[in-house]
Amino acid sequence: MRKLKSQKEFSNYSHKAFSPGSATMFFIPNQEEDILKRGSRGVAICVETGITTKIEQSDSMDIRFNGIPIDNSIQEEVAKMLKFTGRIFSYSDLPPSSGFGLSAGAALTTGAAIMGNDALSGEIYQMSHKIEIERGTGLGDVQSQMTGGFHVRVKGGCFPYSLTEKILEAPTELLILPFKKKTPTGEVIQSPSSVEEIVTNGRKAYTNFMKKPTLKNAFVLGRKFALDSDLVSPKARKILDDLANEVASVSLIGDSIISVFSEESLDVLRKYGDPIRTKISATGLTLG
Repeated sequence: MRKLKSQKEFSNYSHKAFSPGSATMFFIPNQEEDILKRGSRGVAICVETGITTKIEQSDSMDIRFNGIPIDNSIQEEVAKMLKFTGRIFSYSDLPPSSGFGLSAGAALTTGAAIMGNDALSGEIYQMSHKIEIERGTGLGDVQSQMTGGFHVRVKGGCFPYSLTEKILEAPTELLILPFKKKTPTGEVIQSPSSVEEIVTNGRKAYTNFMKKPTLKNAFVLGRKFALDSDLVSPKARKILDDLANEVASVSLIGDSIISVFSEESLDVLRKYGDPIRTKISATGLTLG
């Protein structure tokens, strides 16, 4: 890691960054002691609906999400690490804690917006990954959001130890019905019994996926993994039952529904809320 720049040195850099949302279909957590190696293998789909962060220098800190001031935020933690003071405004159509990696995205976009055009992506990656692991907000969202698109996390962790392989997929429309999850990711992945079951089911899903690495198979295996690992709430289970004939699953770890777009899926999801129509993202973290 290079020496951090002073605030004046950030003045001519880009002041906005975007991260796609990340929907994990299934995962296999590892228990590495080295925080840079800790993470998860698995399959994820990044979507065009994500999080954008804009920054502007000021004499005092003003941090907001969708216009609402927030305390003890990931954005503030990143700003302090980079010795930045000013306005940090993040925006998303997705609610926090909905299982789409907004915490990871907040760290990535804040770091990228502050550090700007000459930043090494590995620095932003490492900083955001450490924050995600230490806060217990996820085990692979940073890795996924750095890559974007439909992909498999072959080796979980952070640069330079992670390995992610993007899977070629034609532009695909998706539907998202986001719900705020009740159980924090950290609580789930800290339970020994839950982790053992997740690892067993995750390995089965991973093996079967690699034999047939298609988008539809990712959804089929993801739904089975979530149900078998007891990661689906009664509400989400009911919606999935109604989507039995559609390509749909949940975004882990959370209650949010994600499906390939069809008029039938849209009709079902409208019974439960206001679904978002989006697409598989073409890129991961970007500036501007």
